[in-house]
Amino acid sequence: MSHSRTCLGLSLSAALVAVLTSRPLDAQTVPTDPQAACPISAPTFASMFVSGSVTLNGVVKPADSTLNLAPNCGFFVWTEQMFLWLTSPAPASYGGGGRIMLSPAFYTVSPVGADGRRTFLRNQLDRPLAMALRMTELGPHDLPALLTRSGQVVEVQSVERQPREPLIRLQSGKAVKLGTIRRLQGGELQFLDPAGRPLNVRKLAPPPVKRQMIQMPDGRRAALIPPRAIQNAVRARKLIFGNIPVFLDSAGNVIDTEPGQADGGVLLSQNGSLIFYITHVNQMYAWHRTMQGPGLIPGGTSIRFPLTAADGAAVSAFATAHGATIIDPEALAIETKSSWVEATSVANPNDYVSASATIPTFDKSNPELWVPNGQKTVKMVMVGIHVVGSTFGHGEMVWGSMEHLGNTPNAAYSYNSTTGLKNIGQNTSGTWLFTPNGSGGPFNNMNASWDTSTGNLVSTSPGTPIAPVPILREFPWGMPGGSTSMNTQVISANAAVISQLIAGDVRRKYFQIGTTWTIGGAAPNGANEVGTNQLANTTMETFVQGSNCFSCHTTNKVVVSHVYSKLKPLP
Repeated sequence: MSHSRTCLGLSLSAALVAVLTSRPLDAQTVPTDPQAACPISAPTFASMFVSGSVTLNGVVKPADSTLNLAPNCGFFVWTEQMFLWLTSPAPASYGGGGRIMLSPAFYTVSPVGADGRRTFLRNQLDRPLAMALRMTELGPHDLPALLTRSGQVVEVQSVERQPREPLIRLQSGKAVKLGTIRRLQGGELQFLDPAGRPLNVRKLAPPPVKRQMIQMPDGRRAALIPPRAIQNAVRARKLIFGNIPVFLDSAGNVIDTEPGQADGGVLLSQNGSLIFYITHVNQMYAWHRTMQGPGLIPGGTSIRFPLTAADGAAVSAFATAHGATIIDPEALAIETKSSWVEATSVANPNDYVSASATIPTFDKSNPELWVPNGQKTVKMVMVGIHVVGSTFGHGEMVWGSMEHLGNTPNAAYSYNSTTGLKNIGQNTSGTWLFTPNGSGGPFNNMNASWDTSTGNLVSTSPGTPIAPVPILREFPWGMPGGSTSMNTQVISANAAVISQLIAGDVRRKYFQIGTTWTIGGAAPNGANEVGTNQLANTTMETFVQGSNCFSCHTTNKVVVSHVYSKLKPLP
């Protein structure tokens, strides 16, 4: 899709507005009357479909990533078309069945195995997907992350249960053996030596990280997490005594975390259903990785994803030589990260993209400690997705994100309508998957974490059962709410797509929260990240809203993808 076609004028007609407003009421709505800041004309939209016309549940072509995307509309429209393509019914050329991204033309990326490597698992029509309970936030080195009291980000690089004679640093600087830990009334931790005597431990005391405060349209102030706080994350060991975790830096100092904070935070819907995750990549991504050979890809690599038609042709030729044909090479390298809940947890499962999947089950008899006890195969529905892809000149990849309309309410925001500036207040009334009707908060406070060493789910507040928490989209369109111009552009692209999809098309139930990239495709540095650069999906970056994709994905080489370096080549 060329840029000359993506930003052609479109004024939503009264008929199109009627289509939007006549659809069944969802808790979240996309304004129907934005100024045409990022429009998509009817001929352009029709040309996205394989048939050349808009049809109910019609198959959409991928955006042509070999073309030079024009800021900003080119990027926002790229995300819209890629989402429509990925969630199109899979035609026979993709192997049929389900949606394109779930078809045999795509691969599931496995969790890290015992050998420290990941594997490409080709999707198969007769086999359910394998979805994992995954922590919703990972740091720049693909490790579980959490925040300290002073604002630092900590990445947990190892976990030890009931460690033998661990060393801990005292205030005097002496390292001594730690016997055990107990929690005092009020939640404070007490450290004891092997004889049961209290220890006066030294706590890590780095300079506080100052967070920029943003004034929201309703007068509320929201904090941004500066990129350097994430990029300079402290590495930590996690020791677990009983069910009490403590974090130590490399010198044995105790890391003082925020109350209720834990690594591996998990999200639950309001009826207590857990959220599960899966990563898919396309053929171009998989064959490009296979071209690099079996070794691990070093962090300092100079290898980039395919960025041009010629790059894509080279990967296609390599695949052909190995007996494979890459479908839609113009899409270049695509990676998706999606979030799912059991279909039984939503009132209207037919309003969601769905799939059959195998997920772990838990013994919940202890309300503060859920223990894995098996697995089951059930129908799942998609609630969020990151659409990530390489494009012409953009090795850092373009990062777009979509959510279901029924997920969470928005914080206050403003946009330019066809009749002037409009301020939309925060309104939590309605039926939400992650937020109680009319909730006043507090919002986005972690309640439970996943202990990856055991697979257990643990309450982050002793004495409090594992339970859902109210969730709010703090930066509604990937930016502070007062970012009127950018909000209008994203809303405009959304409205153009939703209004032109035919009623009954499940893709009308999802909306773009934003897309981010860097100026000229340079490596992210905190100052060159553009588009919606406070982009956070409430189903994936739930507890670190105020950061950005590039806070953790910090290069324009292939290791911008956290899974690429550890993947084994295709057999």
